[in-house]
Amino acid sequence: MTEETVGAQQEETVEETASENVALKDASLGNRIVAVLIDGILASAVWIVPIVGWIIGVAYFLTRDALPFLDGQSIGKKAMKLRAVDATTGKPLTNQWGPSVIRNIVLYIPFFFIVELIVLANNKDGQRLGDQWAKTRVVTCEA
Repeated sequence: MTEETVGAQQEETVEETASENVALKDASLGNRIVAVLIDGILASAVWIVPIVGWIIGVAYFLTRDALPFLDGQSIGKKAMKLRAVDATTGKPLTNQWGPSVIRNIVLYIPFFFIVELIVLANNKDGQRLGDQWAKTRVVTCEA
């Protein structure tokens, strides 16, 4: 391949990514809250089983947006037709364990979810602090 061909392919990829980002619509605050409640109920349900259930529940809640068998959506996000994506590329977080853990671990800090709600409600980009730190955003999915 020549340098011109490689350059043209890179430009096409950038243009495709940019056009994909334009098509993404940020999720509403209400839908995001319902999705996290669904995920919280599911994670809590497995906590009934001593030790193993607690580990599974915590692991699910931290990695829920990166799980490959859920196509990069948590069960709550699937139910609400939402998806966490990379804020730069617009690609799903499937198998992106680091950003998933970063965006979700802050929800384990006692009472920090209140701060997250305030930030999310007042952020023009629709990002809570976990999203900002992980460089992600939550968008609606096409049918």
